[in-house]
Amino acid sequence: VLTDRLNRLVAAGLFEQRPAKESPTRLEYRLTEMGLDMFGTAVMQGQWERKWARSPLQERYALAFYDRHTGEPVTPAIFNHEGGQPVDPHFVRGEVGEGLVPIAPPTSRRRRTQPMETDRAIIDRSTDIMGDYWSWAVLAAAFFRMRRFDEIHEALGVATNILADRLNRMVLHGVLEKKLYQKAPPRFEYRLTQAGLDLFPMIMAMHGWSERWLCPDGPPLKLVDTPTGEAIHPVVCDLATGRLLDPRNIRWEVEAAPGTPDAAQPLP
Repeated sequence: VLTDRLNRLVAAGLFEQRPAKESPTRLEYRLTEMGLDMFGTAVMQGQWERKWARSPLQERYALAFYDRHTGEPVTPAIFNHEGGQPVDPHFVRGEVGEGLVPIAPPTSRRRRTQPMETDRAIIDRSTDIMGDYWSWAVLAAAFFRMRRFDEIHEALGVATNILADRLNRMVLHGVLEKKLYQKAPPRFEYRLTQAGLDLFPMIMAMHGWSERWLCPDGPPLKLVDTPTGEAIHPVVCDLATGRLLDPRNIRWEVEAAPGTPDAAQPLP
């Protein structure tokens, strides 16, 4: 499994193989610029998990980021561009982009344990919520304010049983909530919870990465700031300085989570 994933990451351009310094006959895997640029997405995912899907270890400890040169703490945030302004999810709209090419969505009914080539799985506990194509598509529909089963079905063209499964799964994980809007017969709307809304930075980070690396003809979906009409090119920056988060300029430390008995004690 590890060999397969490493080969796929090399083929995708995120890793490259180089001879190891200590033994030129052995190869090591190094992140490319494309792979390094995925850092912001991973950080925003970690921020969401820390808040909404903590592991037992995360209950006790947390990662804190610092500028390697100044030693100042770094707070990751989504900006419209480097040195720009933080993005407010309430003032973002989508427009058809130059790179929009209609594709046939996957039709397989296999579960996430049998991933398709179209899967875009993320890692750790959030994978249990957002681990396949249709889950991402349903979440996208929710962010575009589609809330009823019929309108989501019409927009996505997904089989009704698959749509029902993904909606129920996301309700179970607390990303969506069902609200009754008609009593006879009973019909429900699916609305984003706060946990669902808090996925926005991670999605924006992934959108920005995809725009930079996977869309040579332009993005299929352009993001626009509603009040100004200016284009949004999402990047993960330090909230205080607006500087791009470059993993080569960031160091991290494991710290005791606030409110735990270890919080006042330095870690070994």
